[in-house]
Amino acid sequence: MSKSLKILEYLLLITAGLAALFFVGFYGFLMLMTINDQASYSGDTVDVGPIDYNSVITTAEKAGYDLSGPYTRLDKANLIEPGNIESLEKRFKTGYKISRIALYYNLNTYLEFRKDEKNQTLVTLYNYSHHDSAGDITPQMPSMFPEDPWMLKMLGMSLGLNEIDSGEFLKKLKNEASNKKGFVSLTTKENVDFPAVYAYLNQSKTTTFIGTEDKFYRNDTKLGCVGFVIPETTITRKYNSNKYNIYVNSTGLIRIDIMMPTGSAGKEIPEEEYRTVFREMFENVGLPVEKLDEIELNYTPSIW
Repeated sequence: MSKSLKILEYLLLITAGLAALFFVGFYGFLMLMTINDQASYSGDTVDVGPIDYNSVITTAEKAGYDLSGPYTRLDKANLIEPGNIESLEKRFKTGYKISRIALYYNLNTYLEFRKDEKNQTLVTLYNYSHHDSAGDITPQMPSMFPEDPWMLKMLGMSLGLNEIDSGEFLKKLKNEASNKKGFVSLTTKENVDFPAVYAYLNQSKTTTFIGTEDKFYRNDTKLGCVGFVIPETTITRKYNSNKYNIYVNSTGLIRIDIMMPTGSAGKEIPEEEYRTVFREMFENVGLPVEKLDEIELNYTPSIW
């Protein structure tokens, strides 16, 4: 056999080997996807009305349900303390804290207050009004800041600072601005005076849109927004290898879903079966069973 034929034979063998490896690998990948794939059911959020949230959680624990899924505990997060505001205490009942506050100078420029990972107050000025010829956001410059009187008023009110301290803080914020695009941040040990901020927003607004984040407007101009965090938890029960989850928060909003095990893609659960399981869970934790009839569960045959 000539040298050329031997080389051609080796090349054909290598090509065939690579093709076989590719086929085996691709087939294995498809098998892995199929084995790990799973079906699920999910429902919309429903308001079940006033509930005794603490009682629901205690009852769920006594019933042996798993409460280790996603949850929010107010004492475990770095959040802004709300102080005492009667209207919000009536609204949230079991407790609440603040995730963020934004005070708007205009549509593209606002001051934001939140807590950082060290539980310090993080003050950030966002300004997306200035772009270069290519359309990119330009670095922040002191000249791009809102007018000093507005900044001093917002900083003094929000952080409980006098005029001199507000001026010092603003000066530091401007010194941080040179290399930042679109925003500039500064931390402080001062806490947010939320009752003062909330009073300002309510006295200045003409319209409020209430939700997980309240939005305040003066006529058609955005004035500010406040993000609230309330207690919530996940109540889970396993039945026939399927995980039945009830997500409930302290205001009485609930959502339910079912996560089927890996390899369950395309499989379904009879509606009578899953409604029976959820009905028992509702009864056992003290949630109104009749609200279950308002929830339609949407089936997803695969996660891919």
